[in-house]
Amino acid sequence: MKSGQLFWGFFLLALGALFLLTKYDVLQSSFDFVYNVWPLIFVFWGALVIFKNTLVRPVISALFGIFLALLLFGLIENALNSFDFSEHDGKYTEYYNEEYDKSVEYANLEINSGAGSFLIKGTTDKLAEGRSKGSFAEYDFETWKDENQATVRFDLHKRNFNFFRGRLKNHLEVSLNPNPVWDIHFNGGASKSNFNLTEFKTRRVSIHTGASSAVIKLGDKYDSTDVDIEMGVASLTLEIPSNSGCSIDGDMALVSRDFTGFTKRESGHYETENFNNTAKKIFIRIDGGVSSIKVVRY
Repeated sequence: MKSGQLFWGFFLLALGALFLLTKYDVLQSSFDFVYNVWPLIFVFWGALVIFKNTLVRPVISALFGIFLALLLFGLIENALNSFDFSEHDGKYTEYYNEEYDKSVEYANLEINSGAGSFLIKGTTDKLAEGRSKGSFAEYDFETWKDENQATVRFDLHKRNFNFFRGRLKNHLEVSLNPNPVWDIHFNGGASKSNFNLTEFKTRRVSIHTGASSAVIKLGDKYDSTDVDIEMGVASLTLEIPSNSGCSIDGDMALVSRDFTGFTKRESGHYETENFNNTAKKIFIRIDGGVSSIKVVRY
């Protein structure tokens, strides 16, 4: 067997095994050691060059594949576990707000960030409020209004993070005014997010991330909600009200799915039993790689 085949075979096997073992709590370990052993990449690389065209090369390729899988998984695991949602973990360092104009009927919230932890929760009499803390939590805050529509944008000022430096600290918490109809767009990197949208009239929710862990709770204050999810290696939990009809569509190859209360209508398409009999509907589109997706009706 060729060395390249052994490398990719053992890489994929090891990566899949690590995700499964940690998912079912068979493997419980700290992966902080990966910050210290990553230079072994060059050792393996050099060994492959030295032992080219020898019987040892296939063995080195297999071990290299396992090591890179462990390194990648460890970096993802450490990144996700580095973030803390605790409101009492340090003081907020930056504050943002925009006054509410009663003529605003529709509003857009845009969050463009890198690695970090993110919360949307609670209402405010302002149009929007934000609080951030951490060594990488400086945001450019912009707002503008066009007739009856307003836009609120958070852009991370520094987006370049070095995973080999260890703990990442970038926490942003946002509160919104419950009166406008909201479109919410979140673009992030390795992130941990919790969006409680039950108190808002939500028309669209768009989530685009890399390696991430996300919990999104939707409400029923608007008749039709479109949800667009695009994630990499991720864990996603969607909570939806049981009185709303819901459909799920997407390319979900290699995705662990828990769609309790849904019926599979065709390949890649699921619906709740009350989908055609309710006035309020939620349309979910999911595109993901190796992910775990759970939809909970409450």
